[in-house]
Amino acid sequence: MITHSKNFIFTIVLLLFQFTNTYSQSSLGKNIDPFQPVKIAEDGSWCWFQDERALLIDNKVFFTGVTSKGYNTVSEWNLDDNSSKTTIITEGSLPADDHNVGSLMLRPDGKILTVYSGHTYDDSVRYRTTVNPFDISEWTDESSFIANAKVCYSNTYYLEEADLTYNFFRGNGNNPHYMVSKDYGDSWTFGGRLFEFPGRSYLRYASDGKNRVHFITTDGHPRHMNNNIYHGYIENGNAYKSDGTLVGPLSTTENSKFKPSDFTIVFDGDLETREDVGWTSDIQLDENGTPYFVFTVAKDPVSRGERFNVSKGGFDNRYHYAIWDDGKWVENEIAFGGSRLYPDENEYTGLISLNPKDKNILYFSGDVHPVTGDPLLVDGERRYEIFRGERLDEESPWEFTPVTFNSKEDNFRPIVLADENREIVLWLTGRYTTYKDYQLKVYGKVIQKKKTVKKNENKKITFLISKDPDNYEADLTIPYFAMKLTKESGFETKVILGEGERNEFKLPELEKNMDSDLLVFFLRRVALSTDQMQLIKDYIAAGKPVLGIRTANHAFSVREGDIPLGFEDWKDFVPEVLGHENKGYGAARSPTHVVAEQKTGKKILKGIPEGEWESQGNLYLIGNTLDKKANVILSGTSDGKTNPIAYTRKYGKSRVFYTSLGYPTDFTHPYFIQFMKNAIDWTLKIK
Repeated sequence: MITHSKNFIFTIVLLLFQFTNTYSQSSLGKNIDPFQPVKIAEDGSWCWFQDERALLIDNKVFFTGVTSKGYNTVSEWNLDDNSSKTTIITEGSLPADDHNVGSLMLRPDGKILTVYSGHTYDDSVRYRTTVNPFDISEWTDESSFIANAKVCYSNTYYLEEADLTYNFFRGNGNNPHYMVSKDYGDSWTFGGRLFEFPGRSYLRYASDGKNRVHFITTDGHPRHMNNNIYHGYIENGNAYKSDGTLVGPLSTTENSKFKPSDFTIVFDGDLETREDVGWTSDIQLDENGTPYFVFTVAKDPVSRGERFNVSKGGFDNRYHYAIWDDGKWVENEIAFGGSRLYPDENEYTGLISLNPKDKNILYFSGDVHPVTGDPLLVDGERRYEIFRGERLDEESPWEFTPVTFNSKEDNFRPIVLADENREIVLWLTGRYTTYKDYQLKVYGKVIQKKKTVKKNENKKITFLISKDPDNYEADLTIPYFAMKLTKESGFETKVILGEGERNEFKLPELEKNMDSDLLVFFLRRVALSTDQMQLIKDYIAAGKPVLGIRTANHAFSVREGDIPLGFEDWKDFVPEVLGHENKGYGAARSPTHVVAEQKTGKKILKGIPEGEWESQGNLYLIGNTLDKKANVILSGTSDGKTNPIAYTRKYGKSRVFYTSLGYPTDFTHPYFIQFMKNAIDWTLKIK
């Protein structure tokens, strides 16, 4: 029996244990595909007005979160073995609210600082530091800086030239303030107030780590303000507009002369009109310290301050991108973002985030097709998915490809990290009812960076694709892949997206592109005009190469309805040209485990390591119908069935490559991308 005194001591020991409690998730094993999404925390969420929320340090990712019970956490994801561990920072001292999430900062001594506060809960800015460098298992006791009012949000940056650490937070009057540390966050003093005005602005920050902190800001909350977006920066105790015009000295008191409109306007939302309401999302700096940022625009906001009839709006949010270029801001809408995460917060989108090392790469979440705005439906319900966006250069359009697809749960609020060799995206998956009521897991995915560029400007590749609900988002993935081929391999590429009814389908400008060195087919059950089909047949009869992806094995096999006069199908395209017969599909619930049937590391398997990898798509079945002379490169196993999934063959004088890979998420898998590049080189006889 435990006496009262012993029980008290036991309770104290237990509490001390809980406040430094670290729990681990086991390694996922050597045979697990390292480029598939990995669950790295069972319980966590974050807001987006704190930074940095995640750090990439060598081969480890550190990130903050708030659990469904309101515990602040810091987690570590080891990229070497995919193991993860989480340390509880607070337990019971703050309510469940993902706005309480902390910032992280790597100190010059290798220790990690976290700064956090309640969501306008009290006047304490809390902070702790790891006891040992790069080790989150043990932390100093929690300390607090007492501010001048209730606080929230933390944005923490070390500036090398001044040898000072700054933390920007919201304080008195819901205005941004800052505090300063001379000892990397071991102690703090009040710094000053950034704005003083009646609004509640929302800022995002980015630092060059030397002497400058950039920010973007709104006029207020989008529920209450029509919102422009402004940019400015702070350097050596002064505040400036984007072009370097001095706004004035930075406040060092509890008052400030500044308001958001004193800085450079980037997006004009028209403060007098209730439409096109902006909200800040993310800002980064390029290698020259030039800022670029993203934000959301609500196209269908409800009336200002409305809290009841919220169902009248919040269904059409858009993503915008802005970059400082040649002395001016260039800003454009780039994608549909879809609907709000929940009513009452009609501007809460799935969110958009930037690659901090590449201004031409970003990630976002949406429950609509990013180009058309059509709802993304899974079992009849809208679903938020993660997309990766990339463009050839600053003058080119953005292309998008799914990172998640056909998901059982919503995926949102991506965070992007990067170094010279890879990029890493983290996101939340699960139920999000409100910012205080959620049950979410944290996932992460690694994408390797392409290091070399191979010039093939004299080769032209034309992709023939169709869009329908069963063609695996080819209208997104193929323009994205074509852009990658131009960017990384130097090919001239053309994507022809067909149009019209399936039984009288048209490929616009096909006639102008029959000079292509390679035709790639990713279309499904269409009939073409007799003239266009003859162009394709003549191309193949001339001995030119063919590459088929996934649904190409029923490209011209029309099943239903009459084919009008002047149009025709070509069912023999599959057995004659591709060299097999379509025998249906494996179970849609099972991914495909991919195994090389030849020696990896050379020829068509150049850059592909030994061992198994995975496609989230189901297996296409061909039985024993494959041409006996075909050269099988990859086989796939799913739901107990094994079939060839990639091979080469000859049809007349034409080189033919086919793969049933090409599921939407394959296009962010480095092995698949490398394999497809190798296949293209093989068809074009490029060594």
